[in-house]
Amino acid sequence: MEIQSKSHQTPKSYATELSKSGQVQRFNVAVQPSEDRTTNFFLVLACTIFAAASLLFGFDDKIISPVAALEPFVDKYQGLNPATGTYVLTARNQTLVFSVPLVGSIIGGIAASPLNFHYGRKRPLLLAYLISIGGALLQVFAPTLAAFVSGRFINGIAMGIANGTAPLYLSEVVPTAVRGRSVSCINILNVTAGVIGTVVVFGTEKLGSEASYTIPLAVQCVLPAILFVCTWPLPESPPWSVAHGRLDQARCNLRKLRAFGDEHVEKELQAMASSQENERTLKEHVSFWDIFSRKHVQRTLTAGSFYSLNQISGVVLSTTYSTVFLTEIGTGDPFSLTVIASCCTLAGTIVAPFVIDRAGRRPTAFVGMTAILIIDAVAGGLAFQEGSKSSTTAIAALSFILNFFWASSFFSLSSLMPAEMATPSLRHHTMAYTIACAQTTAVITTLVVPQLTAADAANLGAKAYLIFAGCMVFIIVFVYLLMPETRGRTFAEIDEMYEARVPAWKWRTYPSSDNMNTCISHGASENASHKT
Repeated sequence: MEIQSKSHQTPKSYATELSKSGQVQRFNVAVQPSEDRTTNFFLVLACTIFAAASLLFGFDDKIISPVAALEPFVDKYQGLNPATGTYVLTARNQTLVFSVPLVGSIIGGIAASPLNFHYGRKRPLLLAYLISIGGALLQVFAPTLAAFVSGRFINGIAMGIANGTAPLYLSEVVPTAVRGRSVSCINILNVTAGVIGTVVVFGTEKLGSEASYTIPLAVQCVLPAILFVCTWPLPESPPWSVAHGRLDQARCNLRKLRAFGDEHVEKELQAMASSQENERTLKEHVSFWDIFSRKHVQRTLTAGSFYSLNQISGVVLSTTYSTVFLTEIGTGDPFSLTVIASCCTLAGTIVAPFVIDRAGRRPTAFVGMTAILIIDAVAGGLAFQEGSKSSTTAIAALSFILNFFWASSFFSLSSLMPAEMATPSLRHHTMAYTIACAQTTAVITTLVVPQLTAADAANLGAKAYLIFAGCMVFIIVFVYLLMPETRGRTFAEIDEMYEARVPAWKWRTYPSSDNMNTCISHGASENASHKT
């Protein structure tokens, strides 16, 4: 028998009604079938399309460096660089082109929170695509550099909304068993878009006219338009519908996203209603500033630092500024090398989920970060051999290797650790703090890097890698002292170990209450079986 509910029924009343009806035995535990009976084609399609929202950032982030290095682009919006007599953007113009969109993404990220609360997941994403189309069109037809930068700012707002929305949908609609893989596909699609973007610019670079940069920018217009059309027919997130009392809508959407029958749909809806009610109760007793309380400040600062520390690892030279940087140091063909750099990043992103789950968080971090430190130091040292073609080639090759180690460790851990480390009642506040720190650091980094590397500024070039090497020493010490090993730990265990003030380097072997209870239960079962 199916419970008939009103669209305005509250989660609490719905959960209570289901419990009384006898359809669900346990109020706080989600009962789910096995993965093969849960996942259907429509769920995979919906998750893929929502994850594709990351294509906006991935494509934009990787095409802007080669586009900004194209001679027709520099000729139109700036002209010859007075310091070098070549068609390379000045430090000031690099700062404008690369930094301003990040400010827009901060605004978009802030706007995403109320949009997601009031309007769900699908409508804010559709809005982001419309904004992105407008910003991309302005870039294509921009008559001046100011207009071009304005278009990038508008597009940055769209990316901020999309980046704050798509992960929520994925984490809410997929079964628990496949949640990690579904969310990780955001990173893979992000980097895949970057590879596609660099290939597009590589193909148009030989045209030698304004078409060499307008074609990639036109592709950037088409991308959100396609995503808008694909996203329009998808269902809204069932948990969001439940939280807003739209039970009929949630039931209908969940049926589309699951392979099992009505009985299991009702069980999952009841679990959602229970979860929403519990979360609402938790949030009534906490505020944003609780993340800085004595109890939580260590985990807040640790979780919120990973994205920010990414920015000072040196990877910005081989990702965001890759083509411009390779042009400045005088490599043979910076556009083809940028494609290779993007492919190395993609390879690392694909490897990451397997490495992190098998080796653990801390070993992955130490191996990857140590490799980055060595690469930074060697590349910075080679930069002193000015005029040496072999040294320049070696620096370029090292930057590609750096991309792989960064993507397979630092980058992927930055997405995972904040979600794992935050206490459940403060997770949304911790994530907001993390994103704010990350975007702020990104703005600062993109402002500073041109002032270090450009010929009309400090003119350090690849020597700037030595500065990042010094930063990596600090980062490795920070990780050793504060980054815990959370592999295989439940949220309850993580809370327990933070309350017990267990040092980060002892988490792997710490016998938590949950583990001990499991061992005791297992031992009791074995004794009983032996007696039998």
